[in-house]
Amino acid sequence: MHRKLSLHFLPGYAPDLNPDQLVWSHVKRTGTVRRPLQKGEKLRGRIDSEFANVRDEHKLMRSFFQAPSVAYIRDCQATC
Repeated sequence: MHRKLSLHFLPGYAPDLNPDQLVWSHVKRTGTVRRPLQKGEKLRGRIDSEFANVRDEHKLMRSFFQAPSVAYIRDCQATC
């Protein structure tokens, strides 16, 4: 099976068009900000853990790619 690669040129600053930013926003809204670090806890470890939780929740992960602002990704998958 051959698939075509589709290139989308985004503006230099377009966080609303980037699914990665939706993940960051979710982690900030639901994770790190909601619970202060405990004594001796490292921020890096907390963030790694929260990203692992997002990665393991397949339905949540798919939701980032279903946001209206990233519809260009779905359109490509349907037509490419």
